Amino acid sequence: MTYSTESILQTLRSAREQSGLSQRDLSARIGVPQSHISKIESGATDLRLSSLVELARALDHELVLVPRKALAAVEAIVSNAHATQGGEDRRRSATFNRAEAALAKLRRDNPDAFDFTRLDQTLRELANFRLGKADLDTLRAVTDRLMKLPDGPGATPAIERASKTLRALRNRIAHATPEAPRPAYALDDEDDDA
Repeated sequence: MTYSTESILQTLRSAREQSGLSQRDLSARIGVPQSHISKIESGATDLRLSSLVELARALDHELVLVPRKALAAVEAIVSNAHATQGGEDRRRSATFNRAEAALAKLRRDNPDAFDFTRLDQTLRELANFRLGKADLDTLRAVTDRLMKLPDGPGATPAIERASKTLRALRNRIAHATPEAPRPAYALDDEDDDA
């Protein structure tokens, strides 16, 4: 394995870990066995370009060819982008990535058991909101329950409960009354300088 290949594999591994995805989560997202993800990350298999593109996109990355002269500038920009993404943003991103992986696994394992359209839409809508810690904790708990569901029709009631919980969370956030704006200043009646 050459240095550039090792660097690419390390970037994929790091991106997966920073996204909060296990190899199993990633395999569910892209539809390959977990053992294949393990072989890719360890360099034990020759990775096809189409597979590399699919893996990168599943991890919210893109592959680009950069002129060698511009490589240092591009690497500096990428490094700064990673540094500015705060810990809370990374946790939020990891939570949503894990939820999407759970949904992909459910779709694959229970294709006829449930209509996933509304659950998928609710998840996409939640991604557009600014979620507080309690909201992210709710999403994590629902995701954990979905990841542990068995295959087959017995999973349907649990999927329906999860969908209902996420819709209630979405509705509560979407219909919350915003805080009243605070005035930039206040006029006092007792001001003697007037």
